[in-house]
Amino acid sequence: MPWVRRRYRGNKVWIEVGEADAPVLDARGLGKMRYKPEDDRTYTVKVSEVSVIEPVAALTPARSDLEDAADADAAAAAADRIGETSAPPAPAPTGAKKPRRPRKKAAPENSGAPDSAAPPPTPRPPSPSGADDAAVVPGDDIAALAGLAVHAYTDGASLGNPGPSGAGVVLLFREHRKEASVYLGVTTNNVAELTAVLEALRLVRRRDLPVRVHSDSSYAIGVLDGSYRPKANRELIEAIHVEMRDFKDLRFVKVEAHVGIEWNERADVLAGQAASSKRSSTKSV
Repeated sequence: MPWVRRRYRGNKVWIEVGEADAPVLDARGLGKMRYKPEDDRTYTVKVSEVSVIEPVAALTPARSDLEDAADADAAAAAADRIGETSAPPAPAPTGAKKPRRPRKKAAPENSGAPDSAAPPPTPRPPSPSGADDAAVVPGDDIAALAGLAVHAYTDGASLGNPGPSGAGVVLLFREHRKEASVYLGVTTNNVAELTAVLEALRLVRRRDLPVRVHSDSSYAIGVLDGSYRPKANRELIEAIHVEMRDFKDLRFVKVEAHVGIEWNERADVLAGQAASSKRSSTKSV
């Protein structure tokens, strides 16, 4: 299949196309991309983020091939560091200058009127994921918005409390997904919730990446982030804390139970299956 020049997140790339120059899609609906035509490293991208390169305006200096090559090398190197087949965030355009803040206009001398000109608003940081900049505010989870974080959805189930119990985990990174359904024997729901978190952390191989653990258990999050003082299950909690020390950027996210959150509902199903079938399984989907 031929490769044609296209634009991806502000940078020139090469996209594999078929008939009528339409991108070739895999079973997941993703296209194939290279940063340089002679490079054998291929990345998957959403075709909605790929556009035709528009002609450069006459008064705008065109970027040189050398600049394009430098951007391609930087982006490919970033992909190798992440270790995934998905395309990394595109590098920032070279030569960009920081905008200067306009000066405040002084009031006329001896006018007696105060200077009423308000200082210009502080610009918000740009959205790293290509989303609307207005949606990003200080304090946002930038790594999660940029698609750089591994997301783990966890849930526990106990048929009787105590009773036959299971832990469910859905692990997500970009288009990749892994699911675990773990039978725990006869125990309590709190133990099942905590064990689901432990199983999720053990499934994460790239612990240098940001990791976000989503749970609908206030108890599990509380005893792990220090909000609650545990009265039971201390050995299990300590085992999770030991596992947590290996992560560079780990956060817990409280989600509501049974309100239609897709992956939280899926983790609940996996936990229930393990408890009822008394079997464990782990698979990539």
